[in-house]
Parts: sequence; C-alpha cells; structure tokens
Amino acid sequence: MRETWEFLGIVSLRLVTALICGAVVGLERKKRRKKAGIRTHCLVALGAAIFAIISKYGFSDVISPGNDADIARVAANVVSGVSFLGAGVIFLRNKSVSGLTTAAGIWSVAGVGLAVGCGLYSVGAVGTLCMLFCQYVIYKPLRKIEGYTPRPVQARIVKGDENIDNFIGVLKNIDKDFLIQSLTKHPDGSIDIVFSIKGNGEFAFDIYDFMKKYPYITQMNI
Repeated sequence: MRETWEFLGIVSLRLVTALICGAVVGLERKKRRKKAGIRTHCLVALGAAIFAIISKYGFSDVISPGNDADIARVAANVVSGVSFLGAGVIFLRNKSVSGLTTAAGIWSVAGVGLAVGCGLYSVGAVGTLCMLFCQYVIYKPLRKIEGYTPRPVQARIVKGDENIDNFIGVLKNIDKDFLIQSLTKHPDGSIDIVFSIKGNGEFAFDIYDFMKKYPYITQMNI
C-alpha cells in the first residue's frame, strides 16, 4: 500500500487512541497495585493495534484476482499470542489463584487495540468503558456479594501485652470475623500469631505500609 500523509494521519490517530484506551484501563489496575499496570496495558493495546493495521493494510499489494490471501491471519493470532502474556500474571499462592482479572483485562485490552487498529473507534471506546465498568464500578458491590476469600497471615509482635491487644483490635477493624489459628510465645517475649482474615484485595500488597504504621509488628508473611 502506498503510504501517504493522509494514511500516516489515520494510522497515528488509531495508534494514539489505542494507547489512550490501554492507559485508561491500566490506570485502574495500577491503583489496585497490580503487577500489570499502565505501561503493560498501553503496550498490549498499542501492539494489537499495530498488528491490526498490518493485517488490514500490509498485504494489500500482494492481493490480486486469483491470488487471494488470508489477511486476517495476523490479527487472529494476536488473540492466542496475548493469551500467553496474560497467563504470565496468574499466580497460585497459598492455594489461592490471583491475577485472573488482570489477565482477562490484558486479553480484553488487546481486543480494544485490534478494534481501534481496524478503525472501529466506537467498538474500542465502548469496550474500554465496559472494561472500566467491570473492573471499577461493580468491583466493590461484587466483593460484598461474593465475600472475600480468607487468607492465612503470620505476624510477629514484639514483647508487651498491650501490643497483642492493639494488634487484635486492628484485625477486628479489618474483619470482625477473623480467626486466630495459633499463638506462639518466644523466650524473648515476642509472639507469633497465625490468623485467617477476609481483608480487602489490597491487604496482601500493603505489608510495608502496614508494618510502618504499626511498629510493634516486626515480621509478616502472607
């Protein structure tokens, strides 16, 4: 295909739009402190848009009567290729699977990139809004309906009865139905406490801030 200034403008608009859509979705993931954030979603959407443009325009010079080619093959393989990328953010920890929503978001944002790359701006825009609706608007209501999955946590508290009392008070504020599984007192007076808690989705990623806020906690394992 002949590359003109008009074509450059069209391509640039599609790539920038895909980049923005990916950034919007990635921003929501970044706020929840997920591994795949703004840059990852931007690059996935941008890459998908590039492959869509290549698939749509890159082989027009080899297509002629009697010489057909499946120009959609490049775009079609983006779906399977991104699936492997999404699988990389899925983790199994403490018999609990995490990262599925982020993986699904990466897969979906690739679809947004493909749509924008093909010039279907409305599909890309509506798709982005739908993703934000699923990941942001209905996130908290669904978590309340489904309930949080209890996660085992181990913490070490320094010597002092008031410290363990304060810590239990903190746990009650997070989850009033938390369950203490074991208490171990060491010769130096410190106490290891193992408990199950239904804390919010960010609890597992706030260990540093949590321990900084409560200095009597010297160790935490989740």
